[in-house]
Amino acid sequence: MKILVTGGAGFIGSYIVRALIRRGDDVVALDNFNEYYPRRCKEFNVDLINMLVGLPTQNPLAEIRPVFEKMESYYADSETKPKGSFKFFEADIVDAPKMNEIFKENKFDAVIHLAAWAGVPMSIEKPLTYVSVNVSGTANLLDACRKFGVKKFVFGSSSSVYGDRGGEVVNENDDVMHAVSPYGATKVAGEVLCHAASKVYGTNIVVNRLFGPIYGPLQRLYGMFNPRAINYAYNDKELSIFGRKGLESAKDCTYIDDQVDAFIKMLDYETQFDVFNIGTGNPQSIKTCMEIIEKYLGKPVKYKIVEVDKGDVASSADISKARKLLGYEPKMDIEKGIRRQVEIFQLMPEWYKKMERV
Repeated sequence: MKILVTGGAGFIGSYIVRALIRRGDDVVALDNFNEYYPRRCKEFNVDLINMLVGLPTQNPLAEIRPVFEKMESYYADSETKPKGSFKFFEADIVDAPKMNEIFKENKFDAVIHLAAWAGVPMSIEKPLTYVSVNVSGTANLLDACRKFGVKKFVFGSSSSVYGDRGGEVVNENDDVMHAVSPYGATKVAGEVLCHAASKVYGTNIVVNRLFGPIYGPLQRLYGMFNPRAINYAYNDKELSIFGRKGLESAKDCTYIDDQVDAFIKMLDYETQFDVFNIGTGNPQSIKTCMEIIEKYLGKPVKYKIVEVDKGDVASSADISKARKLLGYEPKMDIEKGIRRQVEIFQLMPEWYKKMERV
């Protein structure tokens, strides 16, 4: 298949791209390198893909090769699998003419749409930016699918669509009209646009309501507990822990490979329109994650408890539907997953380890 992955230089997107290439798909990725995410980190992600397909890298090989080799060692059978091709565009999904040009040139079989402004706190500060990218950008992509005959579209939504459920277990039939942040509201809007496109244009669409944080090596830095705790411990800084229950605050920590597996299963799933919760259904506390980080980093995490973030939500995923229809099953043990995250951090160059904005 020829597949477009939007947000392909990001954490989740770059993992999906590599997984698709390993299974033999031809992948085009695009990303606009917006200010939410350090450009240098995204360029590093793209270079890991370039190394997989034998393309030149922007980063020095001495910096990227140890990380690439260690990360690929986690996929022991990848060398026996066919490898597809890779092409990258720096482009913005809000730019409809550019999207049309890319779609016309490449003749995609499917789109996996992840490009978005992420995170709850910043959406409260920049609601119009979130609406422009997350809503209008999604509409541009759906329209390009209509114009150029792309029949499969997988949309990366969020558990934020459920609003604040106080940690209760939610399923796909629960109400999603009570988002408590602009970010959550834009994801609801994206889902509604997807449903309309499936009905009016006949696009086959699957929605992934991601339950996170999604964690693993090279996890998105800003606002995520694990990379922040690792960074702060490494640099002997005090960490502020947000949450209504302090160290006992718990969320569905979903390992990146489990999410990637779900996205690929959705890509291959035949339906007109469907929605799935993808998480673990087994929330992990901040305390548990912190203890694992301390164990493998060999340094304590200094911390203080502060107020709850505005718009922060807590819920747990009922994943029975995904288990039944997709054959999805989260496999990663939390300790093993965080150990890998620390391993890769320790192999990263100093500019990454010393980053201030995490």
